[in-house]
Order: sequence, then C-alpha cells, then structure tokens
Amino acid sequence: MYVSDIYEDCIQVLGSCDQPTVFRRLTDAAKRFNHKGISDLTVYNLDLCCCDGCVTLPAEVYTVLGINVNGKPSMVRDQWFRYHIGGSGDEECLPCQNYSNEDGEWSTYKDPSAPVYLVAVTETAQDNNKKLRVYGWDVDGKRIYTTDPGGTLQDGFYVPTIYGSPVRNNEPPPIARIERIQKDVTVGFIKLLAVNTSDLSAHTMIGYYQPGETEPRYRRIRVPGQSWARVAYKKKDEEIRALTDWIAIDNREAFLYMLKAVKQDGNDRHDLAAAAEAVAVKLMNEEAEAKRPKHELSGPQVIYADTPQGTERMFYGG
Repeated sequence: MYVSDIYEDCIQVLGSCDQPTVFRRLTDAAKRFNHKGISDLTVYNLDLCCCDGCVTLPAEVYTVLGINVNGKPSMVRDQWFRYHIGGSGDEECLPCQNYSNEDGEWSTYKDPSAPVYLVAVTETAQDNNKKLRVYGWDVDGKRIYTTDPGGTLQDGFYVPTIYGSPVRNNEPPPIARIERIQKDVTVGFIKLLAVNTSDLSAHTMIGYYQPGETEPRYRRIRVPGQSWARVAYKKKDEEIRALTDWIAIDNREAFLYMLKAVKQDGNDRHDLAAAAEAVAVKLMNEEAEAKRPKHELSGPQVIYADTPQGTERMFYGG
C-alpha cells in the first residue's frame, strides 16, 4: 500500500504533528516489522522493459537479489567477469542466454543513439534557472568545455531550465557520450530530452530526475536479445519520505497497531507499546496462517480404466 492510503489514519493515531514527523514514525513502524522477522519491507520486485539490450535500475536499488529474464531465471555476473579467464571478454556471449551482466553506473536510463542536443523540461516555475550540468564528449571524442560568465573554460555545460519553454544551450556541440550529471535540489521532477540534430522537433526522454537527486547514478544490467526483466532487489534504505512511497505490507490494521507501539514508546508508556506491538504481530501471523495453502495428504486412490485387452482394474498408490 502507498503511504497516502493510510496517511489520514496515521494522523489519528499520532495526533497533531507535521508531515516529516509522520514519515519518521512510519519508518520506525516499518523497521519494527523487519526486526520481528515477519516480513522484510526493504525487499521489492519490479518489471522493466529492455532498451537496446539492457535494463536501467531505479536509484533506490541497492542489492540485486535475482533477475528473471523473459520469464526464465538468470544468473547475474558482475562487471569484472569480462576480465575473468573463463569470461567472454568484451565480446557478446550469444550462447550464454541464462546470464545477465552488470554494466556499471550511468547518469541516464537510456543512451542517445547518435550525437544530440539536450533540453530540460521542468514541472514548476519554482525550478526556473535551477542548475543542471552535463559532462561528456562530442562525436570526435573531445571533452566538452564551455566558458563561464568570467570567460574561463569549465568542464561540461549547463542545460537551461526554463518552465514552459525548454531550450538548448547554443554554446556546446552535440554530445555523443554522457559521463555524469549534476543538478540542484528541485521542487518538481526534471525531464532530460535528447533532441535530434537533423530534426530539432524529434526528441527522446533519456532522464527523469527526482527533486532530491543531485548526482544521478543508475546501475544497468545487460540482457542481450531480451524484451523484459523482473528484478528482485533490496532498497538502499528504509526511510519513508513521501506520500507516494510504497510500504510492502497490505495489513492496514496491523501496521496502525505497530504505529501505536512507536507512539507509546515515545511517551515512555512501554507497557502499552508492548501490548500494541503484540497485537500487530498477532494480526500478521493470523493473516499468514489464513493465506497458507490447506492441502491435506490424500490416501491411496483406485482408478478403473479400460484397456485394449479388455476391462481391467488398475490400482495406483496415492
């Protein structure tokens, strides 16, 4: 469930408090479930479409636990495998379809297929002129430098951030390879668009940055010749920071009881906290038991079947 699904109930449990406080208490409650071993709220699954033979993982991914590619299990090999004597080097290993390869960290979720201009699209006027600087190389492999207001050459170039009027920086040449990106903390999200140099109206989104991201870095997994991948992963942290954050538990009542336990511990009412926590654990255990398959062992079965040789009785043990 999303934080927004239970936010009003949380206010009723905690009483009058600001939103950051609610998020901190929700985080504390989620951690208590983790510590009880009932569920791990840091383990998630996501489905991703492949782009040019790779998938780019969201910033929240910390540890990749497993990858299922096109419905089949896959073994993940780190980026050092290419240097192993038994590895494939830099060549494509076509027979190795059951392997997925780590491909390092990148600042965009998709690479431009040719040298492009870059423009930024902001969601709010409050992000006008927020800094978004890109570092990389042009089509000739030369590092891109631009002049600052004082006339000094500086590494990289700024992409203008003007609400309602996305435009490119006319000073740098088209960029062929992006090394890294720096941005200010913003109020809204920022889209980074790659604009075709031959047709300035054609563009492709290659980045979509959250307000708090300042040094976007995303891991990529290469899965040649595949169309989609399901990734099981562990989050970088357990902090709840927004109404849109996902809580990997759907038992609202149990979660609110655990939130009550957090509140009572904060008030030094540890007896009430222990009682509320016990109810939360009980509710989760009861839910787990109710979901457990109820298959009983069946006894031997006798099956009567007709055969070409005549009617026979065939006995099968169960």
